[in-house]
Amino acid sequence: MTATITTIPALTVETAALEAVTVDIYRDIHKGIRNELFAVTYAAGRVDPGDVDAVTAVGNRWRRLVHLLVTHAEHEDEFVQPVIEVYAPEFAAVIAHEHPELEAQMAALELLADRAAASCEQQRRQLAHRFYLGLASFTSAYLRHQEFEELQVMPALALKVAPEGLRALDDAIVASISPEDMAQSASVMLPAMNVEDRVELLGAIRAGAPADAFAGIMGLVAGVLDPTDFAQVQQRLGVA
Repeated sequence: MTATITTIPALTVETAALEAVTVDIYRDIHKGIRNELFAVTYAAGRVDPGDVDAVTAVGNRWRRLVHLLVTHAEHEDEFVQPVIEVYAPEFAAVIAHEHPELEAQMAALELLADRAAASCEQQRRQLAHRFYLGLASFTSAYLRHQEFEELQVMPALALKVAPEGLRALDDAIVASISPEDMAQSASVMLPAMNVEDRVELLGAIRAGAPADAFAGIMGLVAGVLDPTDFAQVQQRLGVA
C-alpha cells in the first residue's frame, strides 16, 4: 500500500515550536552535514579540471560524505521513524518518500564523479561542471529535508515524547554507530558546532564513559578542532 502524503502547513524559524525542544536528536549531526555539503560543493566548483588527481580527490570526498548520509538515514529509519509513525504519521510519510529520493540523487552523483575522474582532459571540464551543478542542486534539496526535520518533526516529537525518551532514542542511535563511522561523524560534526554544543555533547559522554575511554574521545576531538577551539573546550569542561 502506498503512503499518502498530506499537505503540511509550512513553518519558519519564527513560528516553529523550537522552545519545546530540550533534547534535539538532529542538531549536531545536521550542523556537520551542512558544513561538509557546503565544503564539498565549494571544492567541486573550484577544482582544476586539468588535474585528474584533484578531480578524483573531490569525488572521493563526496563518496565519504555519501557514506555518512546513507548511514545517518539508516539510523533515522531504524530508530526515529517508528516513533514518528506513532506520534506524527503524516511526517513519517514525507520522510519515507524523501529518503529514497535523496539516496538516488547521491548514487547518480557518485557515478558522475567517477565519469569526470575517468574522462579525457577535453571532456573533464564539462563533466566536472555537471558534477558541481549536481552537488549544488542536491545540497539545496537536502537542506530542505533537514529544515523539515528540524522545524516540523523535532518539535512535534518534543511535544509528545518526554525528554528522557528522546535522550534514550539518541543514546540508542549513538550506541549503534561503529567506531569508524563515529570518527567520521565527529570529524565533520565537531568543527561545525559551537562551543556550548561541544561542551554539552562531551559532558554527557564523560558522565557515562570510563575515564580512559573519555581520554580517547578527547584525543579524537583534539585531532579535528583547531588548537584554540580545543583549548576552549578543555577549559569549559575543566580538563585543561
